[in-house]
Amino acid sequence: MDFVRIIKDSNDLEKIIEIPKGLKNRKVEVIILPYTEKEDSSKVEKKNVRGALSKYKDQALLSKESDAWSEAVAKKHENS
Repeated sequence: MDFVRIIKDSNDLEKIIEIPKGLKNRKVEVIILPYTEKEDSSKVEKKNVRGALSKYKDQALLSKESDAWSEAVAKKHENS
């Protein structure tokens, strides 16, 4: 792959690109690489993973699920 790498005074580059304050009046390294188009994300098929873990659910624990957090917190801090 072809590329260009030069050291340049940032004041010379101000006319071309916006230079951050921290780099003004300093020497900077400029690297120029070819731009390659990436695959358009709108063309990528998105997979639905809804229900992928359903084989691990335990029906017996579903009734306890709504109170699980509050019980865990109470148990953890009962001696505090």
